[in-house]
Amino acid sequence: MTRTSASSTPTTAYGARDLLANRSVLVDTVAPPVVFVLANAVGGLGTGAAVAIGFSLVLVAARLLRRQRLLYALSGLGGTLIAVGFALVAGEASAYFLPGIVSNAVLGVVSVVSILVRRPVIALTSAAIYRWPLQWYWHPRVRPAYSEITWAWATLYLGKAAVQWVLVQRQEVGWLTVARIATGWPAFAALLLVTYAYVTWRLERLGGPSVDEYRRDHVLAATGRPPSGESRSGE
Repeated sequence: MTRTSASSTPTTAYGARDLLANRSVLVDTVAPPVVFVLANAVGGLGTGAAVAIGFSLVLVAARLLRRQRLLYALSGLGGTLIAVGFALVAGEASAYFLPGIVSNAVLGVVSVVSILVRRPVIALTSAAIYRWPLQWYWHPRVRPAYSEITWAWATLYLGKAAVQWVLVQRQEVGWLTVARIATGWPAFAALLLVTYAYVTWRLERLGGPSVDEYRRDHVLAATGRPPSGESRSGE
């Protein structure tokens, strides 16, 4: 049995810290719903819609002028357009939050299904980002760590959807805004940190191969030779 090194897990800790420290990300994604709710309270639904869209466009323009990354600003603009569309069609400010509720519910269900079919979505995400061998994640001493942490993500997504759905039914626009912010980037970044810590600890306990060990053993089994630059033990 080999001991799994901590390097076998995604280094999400730094990404989570950067996410929380990046003010532009927080402004681009958190501010639009706050602006919508405040403008709606002052001038009504039409005003809220116009101000929210205008604010998102200003953010995109500001990022362009400063030559900053547009990803989050464009994401915020797209989300605002969809959310405002829902609100205008429904004629209710609370409907602004329906697209987010639906997306969280879908992500939660997909996460649960991925666990049940033994292909946890967090493992798939990690493999896509880090380009590690997909079969390594399905190793019986590796997969449990990713399945277990995927339950945490499923709980977050489904919990967000459930809480916000109840608030929509009650037309609690103010509390919807609070819930949206609290369960948004702060919760996401916190769970990234938990994911890093838990998967690192769990892989150590499971005692499976590290990514490098898996690759070495795979090459040895396929060719009868160790990877280039390595030699068999005892030679």
